Parts: sequence; structure tokens; C-alpha cells
Amino acid sequence: MNNKAQKTFDMIPSFLSAPVGDLEDLTPGQIAIAGYFCDNLERPAAGQRYLARQMRYASQSEIALAHTIDLGDVNVFPLDPTKHLKAVVSQCAAVLQTGARMILVGGDPSGLKALGLAARKVMETDVPIVSLTGDPIKNQPIILSVDLQELAGNWISQSRSIAGFSPAEMVTQIGATQGQIIAAAVFGLAPALDARGNMETQVALMILKALATRLKVGTN
Repeated sequence: MNNKAQKTFDMIPSFLSAPVGDLEDLTPGQIAIAGYFCDNLERPAAGQRYLARQMRYASQSEIALAHTIDLGDVNVFPLDPTKHLKAVVSQCAAVLQTGARMILVGGDPSGLKALGLAARKVMETDVPIVSLTGDPIKNQPIILSVDLQELAGNWISQSRSIAGFSPAEMVTQIGATQGQIIAAAVFGLAPALDARGNMETQVALMILKALATRLKVGTN
């Protein structure tokens, strides 16, 4: 990306204040973060598609993490599930083929499914999807699933349960996850679009930062 284009993009809010770029800017080991604007396919709940946008707005005071880039949003076709899945898998696979590690932010769990299929396409084998409460898998690539519905009810406005993780506990779990994380999805939160949503968006941002930091480590 040339300097003029980069200056223009620098004015746009981005995940964790990361530089905005595209595939040609990716290098092996870099953390590529992309938004997923879809919330009507799997465990649908209106508003989950806005998570990426709200987190970008909330990131404006963040200090950018090294080796992190905001790829924008993946192209989605939620009214045509077959076309949608094929397109999202193709885009995620293109990112992983560069050797970068990918975080897909927002939407419903269908993004996690697409990320798993993309990893299988690139690695030519199934890549296990591991949740924060799942059994550790060592010595092989994994995809980490970070479902924000697992937060305790007092931290999010549309919780399905009072019990759950505190943000600090979720951050600790992310940092302690074993294995070689090549990709991750953080999803499941429909942030309120007014002042009430500020706390839950800040919580999600804290978790994204922990996730990007963990992916930088590679193998744990």
C-alpha cells in the first residue's frame, strides 16, 4: 500500500489501532484481524454483526500492537448461505496461505465454521477447533473459539446465563491455551449501540487484545 493510501486509511478507526491493509501487506506470523458482518445463519441473534464496527470505534485510544493488521471486513452473502460459505472460506484461506494468523471478529458462529474449513483447505487436513473450556491439544495447529456468550451475565446486556467467565478469567484462559494457534474467532456478542454498550464493547476489546497477543506467541 502506498504512503498516500496509508495516510487515508490511518484516519479510519481500526481494530486495536492497527494499520489497515490487504493481502499483499501480510507476512508470515503477522496477525490479520477481519470483521464478520453476519448474524443470521447459525445461532442467529440480531446485532451480533455490529461487534466489529463497535470494537473499531472503541479502539481509537489503543496503542497499536506490533505485527497486527486490520484487513477490513470479509465479503458476506448472508441471504445466500451456499455462496456465503464458499466466499468466506475462500477469503480466510487466502489469508492463511500467506502464513499470517487470522482473527475473525463478530457475527454468529458460522464464521468459526468457515474459518475451520479454510484451515483444512490450506493445511490439507482437519484443524481442531478448541474452545476456552476444551481439552488442550499440543503439538499441532488449532483454531481457538472465543464465544463471548460464555461471559457472565453481568458483563453483557443480552446474556443467556448469569454464570460464566469474568473478562479477566477469559483473558487468562486465552493466554494459557496450549497448542499452535493459527486462527481464532471471537463472536457471540450483540453490543448495545448506545452508552449501555460501552462496557461490553470495552470487554470484548480487552479479549481481542489478549487474543492477538496470544497468537503472536504461536506455539504455547
